[in-house]
Amino acid sequence: MLQTSGIQFIYTKAGEAKIEMMGEATKDARTRAEQIASQGGRKIKALRPARMGVVQINPRYSSATSWEGNNDTSSLEKTITITVTASFSLE
Repeated sequence: MLQTSGIQFIYTKAGEAKIEMMGEATKDARTRAEQIASQGGRKIKALRPARMGVVQINPRYSSATSWEGNNDTSSLEKTITITVTASFSLE
C-alpha cells in the first residue's frame, strides 16, 4: 500500500526574486515620491531609510496576506508580493 500527503511546490529562487523585487519597488517608490513632491513645488533629493516588509508567496492570483508572510507550497504557479517602505529627503 502506498500513501502520499500530496505534492509540494517550493519556489527555490525566492532569494533572487526578493532582491529584484525590492529594487523595482524602491524605484517605483521614488517615482511616486517625485510626482507627489512636484505637486508641492519640491524635488526629491535622496533616499533616506528604506525597509522591506513581509514577503507574501501565494498561489497565482491570490492576494492573501499575513503578518508573518505566506509561503505557498500547494501550487506550481505563484504570485509574490513584497512591500517596501521608503523615505526621501526633499530639496
